[in-house]
Amino acid sequence: MPAKDGILRASEDDIAYFASRRWADDIGRRLYRHLGEHSEHGAWIFRDESTPVGIAFAHGNGESLYLSELFVEVSFRGTGLGGALCAAALGESSDACALVDPIDFAAAALAARHRLLLLEPVLRVAGRIPKEDTLAALAFGAYRFRAAPIDPVRHRYAIGALDRETRGYERSADHELFASIATGNALFLDDECVGYAYVWPDGRVGPLAVSSGAYAPAVFAFALMRLASTYGASWCTAGVPGSNLRILNAAHAIGLRIDTARFVAGRGERMDLTRYVGYHPLLF
Repeated sequence: MPAKDGILRASEDDIAYFASRRWADDIGRRLYRHLGEHSEHGAWIFRDESTPVGIAFAHGNGESLYLSELFVEVSFRGTGLGGALCAAALGESSDACALVDPIDFAAAALAARHRLLLLEPVLRVAGRIPKEDTLAALAFGAYRFRAAPIDPVRHRYAIGALDRETRGYERSADHELFASIATGNALFLDDECVGYAYVWPDGRVGPLAVSSGAYAPAVFAFALMRLASTYGASWCTAGVPGSNLRILNAAHAIGLRIDTARFVAGRGERMDLTRYVGYHPLLF
């Protein structure tokens, strides 16, 4: 159905087209297609004759939205198309966020026009996974966690509480997706769920959330151990918010280094990212 200013609802074929263009890896394409096909207000495109040249979609829980994708071909930038696509994807949401490349000044300006304030950096740390004894000393030094594979149904309340405390809202649909692709564990102390962490076949860690920042380095080290043991990974990446100093310092201490940065931009400030690690630009 045609929309204002010539923007159209995207079909599954349109989403698949952009998934192949935008992501070289299978996991990225799979995430892209899932999110585009299940976005809160639908995925929206603009065509130049028969060729799609711009797309946007967001996902969330109805109250809070995350702008997973906003892309416009270079030759169509500066025309107002990005703003129109952004507005279509976010609808009337009063609580929205996105990741913005700090050196993409046009993206920063667009975020500002849509009342998305640059809140804090997300720093991607990357490097070789340390030896198991190094990680074990960090993971099991002060705490004795009990780990259980995440069941999105059985653990919904516990991980939902962690998401509300850190992200500001529950994301049960996301966890169903995470659990279908990645390996997730809920961490318990005295039968209380104090954290969760996912690791992925492509070497990524996250999302990860903890009830107390004191647990963060140990849970992060546990995740790295699980990444190595489950997928045979030797290299890892993780999106660590700049306010999560505990994990940033732990990552530096074990030899991981910052290689890229983006900014969380949002209309609300309900997130407590001092106890959180993101996973992927499509799903931060």
